[in-house]
Amino acid sequence: MFDISWTQVVVKMLKVLDLFAGAGGLSLGFFQTGNYEIVAAAESNRHAQQTFLKNHGNVLMIPNVVGYDFSKLKDDLDGIDVIIGGPPCQGFSNANRQKSTVVCGNNSLVKDFFRAIKEIRPRAFVMENVTMLQSDKHRFYDTTIDHDEIIALGIKLKDDIIHLSEQEITGIDLLSIIQDKTLLSKSSFPDKLYAVLKTLHKNREAKERLEKFLDKNATSIVKQIEECISSTQDIDSFFINLLRAIQDGLARHQEIDFFVKQLSLLLDCQKTLRKALEIYDNEIICSFSSHNSSKHLIANVKSYSVIDYIDAILGDDYIQKGTVINAKWYGVPQERWRYIVIGVCKDTFKNKTLEVFDEPDAVPNITVGEAILDLQECEVSFDKDAPGVLVPKPNEPLSGYAKQMRSDDLLFNHITTKTTPEAMTRFKALKEGENFHDLPIELVGSYGKPERTQNTIYLRLNSKECSGTVVNVRKSMWVHPKLDRALTVREAARLQSFPDSFTFVGTKDSQYQQVGNAVPPLMAKAIAEKVADYIEA
Repeated sequence: MFDISWTQVVVKMLKVLDLFAGAGGLSLGFFQTGNYEIVAAAESNRHAQQTFLKNHGNVLMIPNVVGYDFSKLKDDLDGIDVIIGGPPCQGFSNANRQKSTVVCGNNSLVKDFFRAIKEIRPRAFVMENVTMLQSDKHRFYDTTIDHDEIIALGIKLKDDIIHLSEQEITGIDLLSIIQDKTLLSKSSFPDKLYAVLKTLHKNREAKERLEKFLDKNATSIVKQIEECISSTQDIDSFFINLLRAIQDGLARHQEIDFFVKQLSLLLDCQKTLRKALEIYDNEIICSFSSHNSSKHLIANVKSYSVIDYIDAILGDDYIQKGTVINAKWYGVPQERWRYIVIGVCKDTFKNKTLEVFDEPDAVPNITVGEAILDLQECEVSFDKDAPGVLVPKPNEPLSGYAKQMRSDDLLFNHITTKTTPEAMTRFKALKEGENFHDLPIELVGSYGKPERTQNTIYLRLNSKECSGTVVNVRKSMWVHPKLDRALTVREAARLQSFPDSFTFVGTKDSQYQQVGNAVPPLMAKAIAEKVADYIEA
C-alpha cells in the first residue's frame, strides 16, 4: 500500500468549555467550523444535559458551576483554550423592581462565568446574552458576601433603592416587622398558601376560570388558612383579621368582590415581607425605611453595574469587545438580537485589532417558508417519544436552507400539542402574520385582560417573512403558516438553524424550552469563526 504518512498534517483542535450550555446550540456552531473540540460543558437542567450528551458525545458534563473547581478541570484536561456560554441574566436588580422578587439567583452565575475565566485563563472567551446586559441598569447589589472583593477591585458603588411595597400600607407597622428578622420570618405565610392566594387574586376578573379554580380549591384554601392561623405564633392580629375575612367568604361561597380588598391588602403585605426576607437571605447590605414622599417601604442599598464588574474582574489580562448582533445576519430565519462579548488574552492577541461584528453588506433573507414548508407533508405526532418519521419527497424544489438542514435519516422531534376545539377555532380565524389581537371579540374567550396579551400569542407565522425571536413556542401557541396546528419542536428547531440530525430529549415542554433557549448554531458558527481569527491553534 502506498504510504502517505508524510503528507498527513495533524491539526490541533482548540479545546472548548461551554458553560450554561443548554441543549448545545453554541457548542454546535463552534464544532461546525472544524476548528474546535468540545471537551466539557456545564448545564444544570437534566433534560438539556441529556440532549447535549446525545448530540455532542463523550463530553465531561458539569451539573453545577457554583463552587466548582475550574483550576482542577484545567489540569485534568491539560488546558482549555476557549470558554463559551450564556449565563442567565433574568432579574438583575433595577430591571426587576416591578417583579415579586428582589434579585434572581441566576445573577450570581455571571460571576461564576468570570470566575471560571480567572481560574482557567483561556486564550479567548465568548459570553452570549440578551441585549439588555450592556445597559448600566443591570446591576448587582452590595452584599456582605463579596463586599471586600468589590472594594479591593475598585468598583464604584452608588446609592440605590429597593422598593418593597407598591403603596403606603396603613393599619399595621410593617417597618417594625421588617427590621426584626425573627418576627419577619414568623409573619410570612407558607409558600403554598401564598401561591394559592396569588392565583385566586390573579383570576378575580376571569369569571369562568375563577369558578373552576374555586370548585377545585376553595375547601383546601379554607383549611390552609386555618392551619396558618393555628400554627403561626406571634402573627399580628391585622393578618388574622384579613385571613378570617377571606376564609369566611370562601366558606360561604361568596363572590370574590366581598373580600377582594382584604385579599389585595394581604398579598401586598406578604409580598413586601417576602422581599425583605430575600434581602436578608442574600445578605444585601441595607437599611429599611419609609420613603419620604410616597411612604412606601424601601431598602436603602448600594449597587454596581455588571459591566463595571466584568471590566474589573478581567483587569488588563484580556482585550474584550461587546456588541449587539442579529441571528438573521448569518442565515438564521429569525430576528434574534443578542449581546456578544468576545475576550482575547493579551498574551495570545499578537498585535491584532479586535473588531466588533458589523451588519454584513448582504444579509441573507431566509423566510419561514424556506425554513419549514418542506416538512408540512410529514406525519406529526403528539407523543414525546415518537419514533422518527420518513420525510416525503417535496412537491417543490427545496430551498438552499432546507437542503442545509435536512438529514437523510428519519425525522425526529416532529411533535406538537393536541389542539382543543377552542384553540382550533382561533387557528382557523387567523391569517398568516396575524395574532391574538386580530381575533374577533367572540373568540377572545377566557383571557382575563386580552389587551395585555403579547403580540406573540396565537401568532400564525408568515411564510414570506423571517420569524420573530423563537421562544417556547408551545407556551406562546405559535401556529403553522399553512396548517391549522401548532408548530412542532422540529419546525421551531429549524427556525433556530438546528439541523434535522440534532435531536432533543425530555418532556414535550422541555424540548420546546430547550429550542427556545438555545443560541442559533449558524450564529454561533459565525462567532466561532471570528474567534478563530484572533487565536492560533
